[in-house]
Amino acid sequence: MNCFQIIEQLQTLIINSPKIPLSNKVVINQDQILNLIDELLREIPEDMKDAKKIIEDRQRILIEAQQQGELIVKEAQDTIEKMINQDEITKMAREKSDQILTFAKQTARDLRTGANAYADEVLEDAQKHLERLLETLKKSREELNKTR
Repeated sequence: MNCFQIIEQLQTLIINSPKIPLSNKVVINQDQILNLIDELLREIPEDMKDAKKIIEDRQRILIEAQQQGELIVKEAQDTIEKMINQDEITKMAREKSDQILTFAKQTARDLRTGANAYADEVLEDAQKHLERLLETLKKSREELNKTR
């Protein structure tokens, strides 16, 4: 039996006890009331233990819920941060890739331009050399023809 039930029995005992005429007093069976009070005194510690256990369980549940909530929030923040970092890394990689590609294209243009300029110089030198050789050949032929 719990404390509330015993208190209800005490109330019922008082309400149902005979009244003293011309007063607000009742005649109560001493043994019954003392037995109920003894029972109440025995039950109070048990109810207090139960109440204390309920409070402790409540505190434990609240702490666990708060810890789980904090963990969920931290995991969500970590996930968001990773996604942001991945997006930034991808963006930086694209930018770096574009820079490398632009540099490679410019370097290829510069190399092509340099190679064309060098080839033009070599061909011009070869042309001049061939023109001198041709001129020498013409002169040699003319001299050869003169001596004939």
